[in-house]
Amino acid sequence: MIDPRQVTASIVGAVDWQSEVSGYCRCPGDSLHTHKTGKKDCRVNVDGAPTIYCFHASCAPAVAETNKRLRRALGTPWTLTLPDGKVLRAGDVLQASGGILPREVVIARAKTEGRDVGEQLVLETLMAMAARFRPEMFEKFHWPFAQIVEGSPMQVHHRDAQDQFRFWLRLWPAHSTVWIGDVYSSGKPEHRTHFRPVAEWDQIGPVMGNFTCGAAFKPGSFSRSNDNCDGTRFLVVESDTLTKDEIGAVFAYMNGRLHYNLHAIIDTAGKSLHGWFDAPRNKVMEDRLKAALTVFGCDPKLFTYSQPVRVPGAFRDGRLQKLVWLKS
Repeated sequence: MIDPRQVTASIVGAVDWQSEVSGYCRCPGDSLHTHKTGKKDCRVNVDGAPTIYCFHASCAPAVAETNKRLRRALGTPWTLTLPDGKVLRAGDVLQASGGILPREVVIARAKTEGRDVGEQLVLETLMAMAARFRPEMFEKFHWPFAQIVEGSPMQVHHRDAQDQFRFWLRLWPAHSTVWIGDVYSSGKPEHRTHFRPVAEWDQIGPVMGNFTCGAAFKPGSFSRSNDNCDGTRFLVVESDTLTKDEIGAVFAYMNGRLHYNLHAIIDTAGKSLHGWFDAPRNKVMEDRLKAALTVFGCDPKLFTYSQPVRVPGAFRDGRLQKLVWLKS
C-alpha cells in the first residue's frame, strides 16, 4: 500500500509535514511569484481532494496543473494510520477536530445537495483546510479596526449621515433599483416605495429604514426576494462571533489573497463590520468561498443576496451606521 506523503514528495519535493496529512512545500510555480516567497506560503494536503494551496496568485496555472498530477497519483487506494489508531483512506477527509469524514459520507452529502461527488469532496476538503488555516490567517492577514479606518483610500468615517449615504450610493450602477427599509418593508404592493432607482434615493436620503441588500432589484418590485434580483449584486460578509479586528483579517485575506475586490466596509453601529465585495463569478466559486467563510466564522445568512444588511447614513439606537473604509 502506498504512503500518500511519499507520493506527494515525489511530485512537489520535500514537505515540512505539520500533521499526518498537511505540510509546507515549495510552490511548483515559485519562479512566477511577483512578491517575495515566504516559507509558509505554500501548503499541501493529501486527504480528501489532495490540494496544493499557495498564497500567491501569479503561480495559479502551475499550481492547478500540479494539483491535477497530485490527484491522479493519489487516486490509487491508500491507507494511513493516525496516532490515535484511526485509519484514513484515500478520499476521506481528516477534520480539524481529529474526526474522519469518510468518502461514503461525502457521497451521501453530494446526493442530498444535488452536487457532483468530486465537487462535494473539494468543498469538504476546503472546509477542513480552512479550519486548519484559520489561526494562521488571523496572524498573517492581521488588519485591526484602527488600521482599517486610518488606511481607507477615501477618508469617510467622519462624514455626516447624508454624505455617508451618498458615498455608498456610488457603489451602484446608475440604473440600479435599490431596496431600503426595515426588515418587514417587503412583500406587499404598498412596499413598492422602498424599491427606488439610485437617483431617487440620492434625493430622498436613508430615511426609509436602516437596512438595504447586497443586490439590486428589477424595476417595479415590491418583494425583497431572490427571484426579483436583477443580477447586480455584492457579496456582503460579516460575523456575529468575530471581533472587528478578526473580521478585518478575513476582509484582508479575501481582498489580498483571493482577489475579491473590496468596495467598502460599514460599521453597523453595533459589534460587527460589513465588508462589501464583488460577488463570485459563478456558482462553483461562490459555493467554495462560502464554505470557507463559514468555517472562518462568518454569518452564512448574509450569503443570500436578498438578506437585509445595514445601510450607512441611518441611525441605530442613536448611533450612526457609517462607512469606515471606501475604495476611491
